[in-house]
Amino acid sequence: MNRRGFLLSAAATIGSSTVTIASPAIATSSITSLVLTGIDPDLSAESFITVLDEVCSRGIPVTCVVSPYGKDGAAISPKSAISSVLTAYMLQNKIEVAPFIPGLPNQSDYFQGRSLHEVTKLLSIALAGGMLDRPNFKTIASDDTENPWEPTGVRAGGVKTVLVVPTGEREVKSEIWPNGVLRLMGGKWFPLELSKDADLKLSGTQSIFHLDMVHLEGMAAQDVVDKIGHTLDKLNLLEKTGATSLLRISDLHLRDNYRFHRFVAVHLAYPDTSDSDLMAHFEAFKIDLERDGLQVSIGQPPKHSIGEKSLFWLPIGNPREERHSESRHLKLFSVNVDEISGHTKGEVDPGLVLQSGQCVGLAGHETKGLDNAGILWLPSVQVSDLNSLETLQERLENAEDVVVSIQAEALSNPYMSLGLRSQLKKAMRDGFSRLGAIDLLVNEIAPKGAEMAHQRRTVGALAYTGRASPSRAARERKRLFDDAQVAWSYISQNTIQRTGLCPATVSFSPTEGRVHPTVTMWDVGSHINGLIAASQIGFLPKREFERNIAKILRQVRGRKTQNRLLPQGWIRVDRQKWGNRNFDGSDAGRLLSSLENLRRYAGMNDQLESLVNSWDLAKIVIDGEVNSVTDGKLHSVYTSHSAHYSARAFRSWGVNAKSPYEVVSSKLSYDDQMRLLEAASAIGPLGAEPLLLEAMESDMSLESAYLAEVLFAAQVEDFKETGRLIAVSEGPIDRAPWFTYQGLQLDAQKRTWALDTVGLNPEHHTAEFWDEYLVLSSKAAFLWAAYKPHEHSDNLVEFVRRNCKTKQGFASSVFSKSGRVTSTYSDLNTNGVILQAIARRLGEA
Repeated sequence: MNRRGFLLSAAATIGSSTVTIASPAIATSSITSLVLTGIDPDLSAESFITVLDEVCSRGIPVTCVVSPYGKDGAAISPKSAISSVLTAYMLQNKIEVAPFIPGLPNQSDYFQGRSLHEVTKLLSIALAGGMLDRPNFKTIASDDTENPWEPTGVRAGGVKTVLVVPTGEREVKSEIWPNGVLRLMGGKWFPLELSKDADLKLSGTQSIFHLDMVHLEGMAAQDVVDKIGHTLDKLNLLEKTGATSLLRISDLHLRDNYRFHRFVAVHLAYPDTSDSDLMAHFEAFKIDLERDGLQVSIGQPPKHSIGEKSLFWLPIGNPREERHSESRHLKLFSVNVDEISGHTKGEVDPGLVLQSGQCVGLAGHETKGLDNAGILWLPSVQVSDLNSLETLQERLENAEDVVVSIQAEALSNPYMSLGLRSQLKKAMRDGFSRLGAIDLLVNEIAPKGAEMAHQRRTVGALAYTGRASPSRAARERKRLFDDAQVAWSYISQNTIQRTGLCPATVSFSPTEGRVHPTVTMWDVGSHINGLIAASQIGFLPKREFERNIAKILRQVRGRKTQNRLLPQGWIRVDRQKWGNRNFDGSDAGRLLSSLENLRRYAGMNDQLESLVNSWDLAKIVIDGEVNSVTDGKLHSVYTSHSAHYSARAFRSWGVNAKSPYEVVSSKLSYDDQMRLLEAASAIGPLGAEPLLLEAMESDMSLESAYLAEVLFAAQVEDFKETGRLIAVSEGPIDRAPWFTYQGLQLDAQKRTWALDTVGLNPEHHTAEFWDEYLVLSSKAAFLWAAYKPHEHSDNLVEFVRRNCKTKQGFASSVFSKSGRVTSTYSDLNTNGVILQAIARRLGEA
């Protein structure tokens, strides 16, 4: 069967159902594809032309894998020889171009979509040369990697086929994914210098021959012909004798076992309501579509001329039955988008609170896919007159996704209305098209991922979370002062005068009361910051403050082990300079940050520099990563939410350290937000500490400020949906496992409050445990109120005031499920941080 007959028979048997999991595809006929690789701006045009002429003169379909960058990293130019060659052959429809995207298999859905958008935009400009419509790429190519990600993110740019360029020969393997993306892997090398009498062996039912142009680079034309001529002749003969069908890679998608389908989204632009005749035609057409069984989206008309940008906000996860009560159709509204940050506002009402969603754009000649502002550009055709009706017919016949954007003016012409309905009904009956509102298309092609969901929710919540609470009155200052006295009572009652240290936790239960006699360097840092805050508020006279600080500094001089002098992992509060031999890199970051805070507040520069310089901090920073020392062995603490906070603290004392958060630019673009969310997601649950501690002790970094917005928005969202107050952080609890790290799980699609524990026991990583042990952190409530003046923050503090005051400071937390307060259990970190937060608020009021 030749390729024309094969494609016709395949199209005739296309079904409209999709698979629900990625599954291997089983070929129904022997097929063979030819792929040219190694094509980039540095390739010799002469040998490339010779190859293409030899291939195309025999009528062999070919897919050209093109890298948009040269060996020096420079982008392909429209004026380059290779661009001219590719454009000339594409204009004659002799070749298919598949953009090569290196690193694609290791990217998330979002960055697959972004990489595709940027590469295809670059190649489109280079190949169109400013004279043609931008090329429509149906296939992309990627490198070969073990354990690749699902390739589903490329669907955002209209691509349904991913060709993996193999590193070695192997049997062709194909996978089809739920959103219709086909991935092809494997193949064999194109046989060079095959003799005239030798056989060309195919690989069962499916063969892909890869010809690397590097092997022919710089050869004379006749030498190239000698290398490839006989193999091309044999490919041609195999098809003519019916042994195989020669197909371009993109044509493989039409085969029945790949369950080909496409979406046609119908969008109606709402007319001017003052035009009664136009409104009548609009309503009549809408009713006709409902009778045809077609649901559509309805939105405000574009503010600009036809063909220019129209942006809409599409809520994600909005059940279709919840659509506007007056119609079964989906109503969208226009939005404006910041082109750097992706922050979105309603065009008519900028203060409108947006649901979690996706910004979509309609523009006929824009590059499809996900742009750098998070806008998903949909392939569309604007229907406004008879000429555009003909354009629509052409678009519907090419079997690709499309948004049919109908202008209200077109509906005043009865011929136009009938023609539109006729074309849409024809598409509904073709067996592979799915028609409906824009959300059907977007839900199919938009990149998925929990991090994207959190980003969208944060953007949607900004209209509310960005509203500062009214300025605090004098009465509030008095209440804050009273709160500070409660927090100060923990330190003042429990400090051991001989050492100057304060125990980490105290249980004052009548039956099980005990004092934990040790502190970590994290606790010491909180103690120092608490003393600074108490001095700022007025609880500590200058001399008493200096005496207390001097005692603490003597206790943290450290211990020398393995030729390293470092602060100890923990020390006893009731003994002089007594502790273990270990060192904790994260806790050291907290201590260094508090010493930097002390230097800013009290001076003591020479004394503090002498202390810090005595420590061998540079010896535990390996390749930029801060390490802990346990039993003499180094263990990186880079993969932790403390690493960013610690890195900034180490740098403040001249020790270079890197942070896993620092993946962003100075402008924090939409791409940067996603990079940061993915980096933070890989670490674990995100809580208020040490995120907000930066703002209490120094300037808030760009990275932490954004993550704080994400966490705050999620807490507000939870309150609006459930009525419960959430303030997650790390801290002690009054029962086993005694200490938890609680936060927002960024890699969960559904909003999830997750817990980590020191021992990482399996029984602590269940939804039941998380639900039972989720607590509201007292210190987190005060941190939010200090960092983000907001009605919700005020509610958190008010809740802690009512429930958590004890005779020895603020109780550490309140269990969310039972409402039980750790009323006989308090800790140094909680009260030290609360003092910090209150001092910050009083200083700003």
